[in-house]
Amino acid sequence: MEFSLSFTILFWVMLISGGLAIGQYALLARAHHSERGLGTISYGGGLLAAGGIAFVLLLDTAFVTLAGLIWVCGLLILLAGTRRFFARPALLGWWASSLGVAAVLLLAQWTGLLTTQATLRLLCLLTVPLWLMIAFETRHADNDEQWAMPRGLLMAVLVVFSTLFFVIGLYLVPSENLHLTLLITLLVGQLALPYCYHNALSHRLHTRLIKLVRYDALTGLLNRRGIEESAIRELRRAQRYQQSFAMIAVNLRQFQEINQRYGFAAGDMALRKSARVLKDIAGDSGLSIGRFTGNDFILLCSNLPMQQIRNMMLEIELAINALQIEHSDSSFHLNCVVNMVKAGKNGDTVYELLHSVQTEIQKRKAASTPSKTAPSQQDVGALLNKIHSNKGIAMDGLPEAA
Repeated sequence: MEFSLSFTILFWVMLISGGLAIGQYALLARAHHSERGLGTISYGGGLLAAGGIAFVLLLDTAFVTLAGLIWVCGLLILLAGTRRFFARPALLGWWASSLGVAAVLLLAQWTGLLTTQATLRLLCLLTVPLWLMIAFETRHADNDEQWAMPRGLLMAVLVVFSTLFFVIGLYLVPSENLHLTLLITLLVGQLALPYCYHNALSHRLHTRLIKLVRYDALTGLLNRRGIEESAIRELRRAQRYQQSFAMIAVNLRQFQEINQRYGFAAGDMALRKSARVLKDIAGDSGLSIGRFTGNDFILLCSNLPMQQIRNMMLEIELAINALQIEHSDSSFHLNCVVNMVKAGKNGDTVYELLHSVQTEIQKRKAASTPSKTAPSQQDVGALLNKIHSNKGIAMDGLPEAA
């Protein structure tokens, strides 16, 4: 009587959880229909939940393997959606043969070659490689999801399910408890899988939003907000552990003239190539690099020797000055100004350091640029006397009367 009551409770819980799982997958597809592979995941997950409901309804009948056929079909569609969702081709390969094997098992049960218990165990063993394949596909994520916690949780759930079905299929569960164990496993799957997929999607969308807010779309470097936040963190860490902190600023000269003469597309190409040079020079050192303004770049140097920073500055200047930008039928070279400020010497806060580095760049640009102020009258007269000294021109820059 106690077993019957538990089974009845489990029966209704399974039906309710299956309906909720189908609803979650439907909401997942409706809310984020533009995400690649998410619709396929929703259809596969919904069919998987429907297969679980069919298991419950057909458990004591001869058609229980038909529910297994629906369930395997849902797993295959879920595999296709997972491959697409994690930037993989939506190809099932020979895994689609699992559906044919399930159909053969169904036919064998109907003809009496296999008992219901044996058929259920074989179906459990059949789904193990599918679960493992889906877990393997979750490893392949985009660069903005480097082993995130939601994706790790999804992979762990899939591995646990494959282990449970493997245990059930190997006759490690007594025959009298087979139905109950299988129902509990399906119930946990219907509760855990939609939640894990929702978490993975939410993390992906949140990561993309953070990337849009803190990264420059043209160069892929940190934008002004991102470099300021990173500089604040690095400076606090340096002050806490009494380490050195410096900023290297790179300014592309005559950038406005490049845009006016060669067009904005040429200017964008110059910015992308300059950003690539900075990334190559930084290498694997872990330096934060950002595009601070239109043609200004900032590199954050934490706990680096001063000689290494100076060598990096020289390497940056030589590399950017050697860049040749080819656009349409024209080509041009870049010219840059590189400067450095140090915490404690040029300021104690990030904004003081940024102000100092801007001031130093302006000083260097002014020192290397000829003055554009209007010449005085004496300078004009001296210049005219020098040019026209052999043509009968009087002193003070005025011609003699005829």
